[in-house]
Amino acid sequence: MTQDLFSYSESIVFSLCKEIEYIKIRSNNIKTSLRTCHNKILSSRLRSELDKLNKNQLRISKISKAMFKNNTHDLSLEFLFELTKRSNTFQQI
Repeated sequence: MTQDLFSYSESIVFSLCKEIEYIKIRSNNIKTSLRTCHNKILSSRLRSELDKLNKNQLRISKISKAMFKNNTHDLSLEFLFELTKRSNTFQQI
């Protein structure tokens, strides 16, 4: 039973880490596109997508902080927490 919970927990942490990485890469791509985009409609859509990504990143950050507070000795949670902290500083528009 304990092993099942551990695997499930690790799966959630891994998924959140992957999502943070996706947000970071996609945000970079959008920022690059915004620098060269001359179409107002496309720029607006890109800004909207970037805003959604930032909101998702903040949500994941809150989740990781709460998970880490409950179990400060779990290295995978510590890794996730560190990723979200770095992503917070990286994501600023």
